[in-house]
Amino acid sequence: MKQSLYQLLLIGCFLVNIVVVKASEANTSDWPGPDYAISYQDTIVTQVQKDSVPNSGAVQEEADTIVYYNVNPAAFQFTQDTIHVKYIRSTPAITVQQMVKGAVSGLYVQETTGEPGSVHQQMYVRGLSRPLLSPKELYLSQPAVYLNGIPLIQDNPYTYNIQTYDVNPIGPATNLLSILDQDNIEKIAVVKDFKGIGLLGPRASNGAVYITTKNAAPGEKLLSVNSYFGYALTPRINTLNAATEKNFRLPFYRQYGAGAGSLPGYLSDSSNADYYGASNWTDLYYKNVPLYNVNASLTGGAGRSNFRAFFGTMQNASTADATSLKRYIGSFYVSMVPAKWLSVSSMISGTILNRNRNRNFTDRFAEIRYLPSIANPLPPNKNIYQQFIDVYEGDLIDNNLTSSVQGYFSLSANLGKVLNTARLSFDYNEGKRDLFYPKVLFSGNNYVSNYFGFNQRFILEDKLEYRYIFDNASRLDLTGGLNYQGDLSRYSYFAGYNGPDDVKRIAEVDGNTQASQYLTHNGYIVNGYLDKVQQRLMSFFANARYALANGLEIGATVRSDGSSSMQPDQRWLISPVFDAMYKLVNPRSGILSALDVHASWGQVGDLVADQLTGAGPQYMPQLSWGGFPLTSYNGYATYSRPYNNAWIGYDIPWSYVQQVNVGTNVGFFNNFLSLSIDVYNKDNKNLTLTVPTTAESGYNYELKPGMWVNNKGVDLTIRAQLIPGEKNGWGWNAALNTTFNKNMLKALPDGVSSIILNNQKLEVGHAVDEFWIFRNEGIYNSQSEVPSGRTFKGLALNAGDPEWLDVDGNNVINDDDRVLKGHALPQIFGGLINQFIYKGFDLNFQLQYALGHHVINQEAANYMDFITRDNTNSLDRVKEITHWEERVDTEKYPMYNPWSPVTPYQVNQDLFLEKANFFSLRSATIGYKIAGRNQLGFGRGKGIRDLYLYITGTNLFKISPYTNRDPELANYYGYDNGLSLPLTKSIILGLKLNL
Repeated sequence: MKQSLYQLLLIGCFLVNIVVVKASEANTSDWPGPDYAISYQDTIVTQVQKDSVPNSGAVQEEADTIVYYNVNPAAFQFTQDTIHVKYIRSTPAITVQQMVKGAVSGLYVQETTGEPGSVHQQMYVRGLSRPLLSPKELYLSQPAVYLNGIPLIQDNPYTYNIQTYDVNPIGPATNLLSILDQDNIEKIAVVKDFKGIGLLGPRASNGAVYITTKNAAPGEKLLSVNSYFGYALTPRINTLNAATEKNFRLPFYRQYGAGAGSLPGYLSDSSNADYYGASNWTDLYYKNVPLYNVNASLTGGAGRSNFRAFFGTMQNASTADATSLKRYIGSFYVSMVPAKWLSVSSMISGTILNRNRNRNFTDRFAEIRYLPSIANPLPPNKNIYQQFIDVYEGDLIDNNLTSSVQGYFSLSANLGKVLNTARLSFDYNEGKRDLFYPKVLFSGNNYVSNYFGFNQRFILEDKLEYRYIFDNASRLDLTGGLNYQGDLSRYSYFAGYNGPDDVKRIAEVDGNTQASQYLTHNGYIVNGYLDKVQQRLMSFFANARYALANGLEIGATVRSDGSSSMQPDQRWLISPVFDAMYKLVNPRSGILSALDVHASWGQVGDLVADQLTGAGPQYMPQLSWGGFPLTSYNGYATYSRPYNNAWIGYDIPWSYVQQVNVGTNVGFFNNFLSLSIDVYNKDNKNLTLTVPTTAESGYNYELKPGMWVNNKGVDLTIRAQLIPGEKNGWGWNAALNTTFNKNMLKALPDGVSSIILNNQKLEVGHAVDEFWIFRNEGIYNSQSEVPSGRTFKGLALNAGDPEWLDVDGNNVINDDDRVLKGHALPQIFGGLINQFIYKGFDLNFQLQYALGHHVINQEAANYMDFITRDNTNSLDRVKEITHWEERVDTEKYPMYNPWSPVTPYQVNQDLFLEKANFFSLRSATIGYKIAGRNQLGFGRGKGIRDLYLYITGTNLFKISPYTNRDPELANYYGYDNGLSLPLTKSIILGLKLNL
C-alpha cells in the first residue's frame, strides 16, 4: 500500500511540472549565467538579437527577449576527474572499463581476459569496499555507471545461487557496459569525493563513472561519419607436444621410484603421431581477425527545436578461439523550447550485442555441471583439432544475444526565481542464450539449455533549484528534490540432459491438458529454474551552497534514502554531506596562476544486492544431489535441508560509507603546469558478512552486520603544456595520474579478530585482498633433514616434501601456519597520456602502470602437480588445447615428490606467488587533420568541415617480472588459472569526417 502511495505521489509531482506558467510572470533577473551548474542540467541564459546564435543556450523569440534552453539535462557538474575522450575515440575500445582504464587517478580497472564482450572486467574507485569472497561481493564493489543521468542497471549475481561453479554466470554473460560507442561520447567524468556522491546517493556509494553523450544543440548543423578497419594480431606462441611433457615428467619418475609404465595413456606411446607429432594446433586457434566500426551522426534543426541521430555497427574480435562481439546501435535525441520559460529534452537509445563465446572445456563443463571422462587431452595435432572445431561449427548451437534500451523525457521550467526539472528515465536489457551440445562432446549424452533474463529500471525525479545573489556579489544556491527508482530482475532457465538424438535439439512437452502425459518432457531429463529480484529506492535530498565573492564556497547536503531491501524497522537512512572550497588565487597570469584548497566529509548508504535482508528472518531450504542444485524429484517440486544459505535474523541496519577528502588544485605559469592532489580516508561500515554458526541450527552460516573496511590514499594528477600548441606549429601536452591506496580490515561481526570463509582468511589489521598461503622454504632432500615427528595435517613429512615454515613452532604444519601475504590489487597505479602536435599531425600515446600487487600462478601449480591433477575429479583436471602452449618455467620450481599425500605443489603457497607489477603501452595513435573551409549548411554552402585520418595500435607491449603470460589475466581473487584469452594486440586505420 505504501509503495503505491509513493508511486502516486511521484507521478503527481511529475505532472505538476506540465502546468502552464505565463511567460510574463517570469522574473529572470536573478538567474545565473553560463558558469553556473550544480545540478543535472546546464541552463544557459542570455539576451539575443534577431537570429539564433550557434552553440548558444538561448533562443530568439522576439528581440531582446530572454529564453531558457536546457542544453543538456543530464550534465551533472561536481568535483570530478574528466577522461580525455578524444584519445579514446581513436581506439577500438568496446566497454566502459576499457575506455577509462589507466585514464584517471583513483580508478583501477581489471581486464582479466581478452575475450570480447566478456563480463570479466571490473572497476574499483578508491580501493576495495569489502573482501571479494564471491561474485556477489564483486558486484557490490562496482561503481555506478551513468548514461546521460541514467544509472545503468547491471546483471544481478543471483544467478550464481543455482550454479555449481562460478566460472561464468548463466545466460549470455555479456558485458552490459558494451552498449556505448566512443564516437558518441562527449564527456566521461569519474566521481570520487562526497561532494558529488552526496548528490547521487546510495547508488554511487562506490563512486561513479558519469558519461555524457553528444546531444542535440541549437544552431548546430553537422553530419559526421566515423570509421575504422584493422586487425587483431596473432601473438607469438611457443608450442609443446607429448615428447616435451614426457621429458618433463620422467625425472620425477626416476627420482621417486615410479616406473615409466605409469605414464598416462596419451604419453605412453611415442609412436602416436597425434601427440608426438607436429604441434601445429595454433594455426587454427590463433588467427588474425578483422576489426571494424562504422557510424554516422546527423545534428540539425532550428533554434527552438533540434535533434541528433546516431547509428553504428561494430565488430571486435580476439585472435584466440574465434571469439568476437558484434554491436548494432541507434540513438536519437530531441531538444525543444515550446515556450521561453519551458524546455523539453528526450533521448532513446538501443543496442543489440551478439557474442561468439570461447570453446573452452572448462566453460562447457561448468555449464552442464558434469565432468565426463577427461583422461586424455585434445592432441596438439592440427588435423585432430580441426575435427573438434567442425563439431562446434556443425551440430553445436551457442547463440548469445543481448538487447538494451535506455531513454529519458525531461521538462525544465523557469517558475520565477525557481527552476523546476522533472525527469522520467528508464533502462531495460534482456539476454537470451540457446545452447546445444551434441553427444560427441558429452560421453554419448547430449545437453540443451535455454535462458531468458531481463533487468529493468524505472526512475522518476523532480528537482527545484533557486539562486539568490546578494549585493556583495555573494550567492546562495538551494536545491531540493526527490528520486524514485524501481528495479526488477528476472530469469528463466531450463536445462535438459540425455536427449534421444542430436536432431531433436529442444525438450518438447505434451501441451494437451487432457493428455495423461500433460507437460511431461519427452526424451530429455529437464530441470527448470526461475528467480527474480525486485527492489525499490526512494530518496529525498536538499543541498545548500553559499559562495562569497572572496572565493570561499561552502555547501551542505542532507538526504533520506529508503530501500525496500532493508528490514521494515531499518528502512530509512539519513545521510549528511559537507564540503568547502577556498580559491586562494583566482585564475590569472604569473608564476602562481591558480590555487584552491577543498575538503569534504560525508556519509552515504550502501545498497545490498538482493531482497533477502528486507524479508527478515527466513530460511531457504535447497534440494541438491552431490552438490548440484535441483528443483524437483521425480517431477515433483521439493524442499530439502540443509539450509545452504545463511540465516537472516532481526536488526540488520543499513551499511554505509563515510569519507573525508582534502585536496588542492594548483596552476603555475599561466597554467602551463597544473597539479591536483587529493588525500582521502574512506570507511565502509556495518557491512554484513555470512559468518559460521552452530551446526545445531541447521544452517552453515548466519548473516551478521559489523564488518568495517578502511581505504586511505592519495590521488595525484599532473597536467603540463610542455610546448604550447600555437608556438611555431609545435605542441606537447602530457597528463600523468597516479594513486596510492591502502586498505585494511578494521572490524568483523561480533568483535572477532579473524574468520575463514571460502578458503580465505580475514583478519583485523590486515588488508582484505591478501593471500592466505604457506611460506615455502625449500625441500627436504633426505629423511634426515625432516624434523623428528613433523607432520602436515596429520601426515608424516618425508624426503621430497616441501619445507613449509612452522609459524607457531608446534612441529605440526596446518592452516595455523598459513600467513597473509601479498595483495591481489595494486597499491600504486596510474597512467600517462602524451600528445605531440606538429601542424596538422599529432602523435598520442597512453601508458599504464601498476605496482605493489601479486598473482598466484595457478597454471604453474596445476602443471607441476600433474599426479594430483591426473587423478582428481574436478575442473582443475581439465586440459584445454592451450595445455600444449609453453607457458610455465618448470626450471624455477623444486623437484618435489608429486606422489606424496601432502600434495607438495598445492597452489596456496608462496612458491607460486609472483610479483604482478607491470608497465604497458596501451595505445599509440598517429593522425593527420585536414581542415576545410565550409560546412554542410543545408543550402548555405557545402564542403568538408574537417577530415581526420589516423592509425592506432593497442596493447603494443608490456613489461613485467611475472613469468607467465600477463599478470592482468589473473581473476579477481588474484589467481591466474590460464583460462583467460590474451589481451588483443591490434592495429586499425580510421577516419573521422565532419561535413
